[in-house]
Amino acid sequence: MAPHFPGQKENEVIKFLIKKHWMVYVRLIFYTLIMMGLPFLIYFILIVEGGFSANGNNIITLFFLIYIGFALMILFIKWLGEDLDIIIVTNERLISIVQISFMHRTISETDLAHIQDIQHETKGILSQIFRFGMMEIQTAAEKITFCMHDIPNPYETARQIMNLREDHISKKQNNNTVGNNFME
Repeated sequence: MAPHFPGQKENEVIKFLIKKHWMVYVRLIFYTLIMMGLPFLIYFILIVEGGFSANGNNIITLFFLIYIGFALMILFIKWLGEDLDIIIVTNERLISIVQISFMHRTISETDLAHIQDIQHETKGILSQIFRFGMMEIQTAAEKITFCMHDIPNPYETARQIMNLREDHISKKQNNNTVGNNFME
């Protein structure tokens, strides 16, 4: 069975999905190590060499567990925000789903024929080495852009979208020509 999404039109086919590059998850792991590593070190120094009473150790453990709970919750929300950003490219349109915050998501769509310009950018040594960057899609509508950061191969992705756009426009023109000939 072919992939399907809510609101998909009858003859619409998903060409490809654009998700974040795996380097985003490496960055999250790095944040996790910093957010968890230093507090673990401080916790063990306080417990082992702190010389506190049993009640003091229990209070330190309680604060440590509360901190770990909040840190894990923040990391989960950050991961969710990165993982749920996606652009669906079909043979007819482009749908952008952006997770703004934990309970806030925006969904935008445009017909492929309305795409006017696509800019892509790779900035920094890591993005050059691992080939990821930002892509911004300008549409015919006033001030509407689709922007996604940290996508793999932004140049190739932009080229694929522009090729699909050209195919879509030529099919629309052919259908209009056939329809006009039929009416005569």
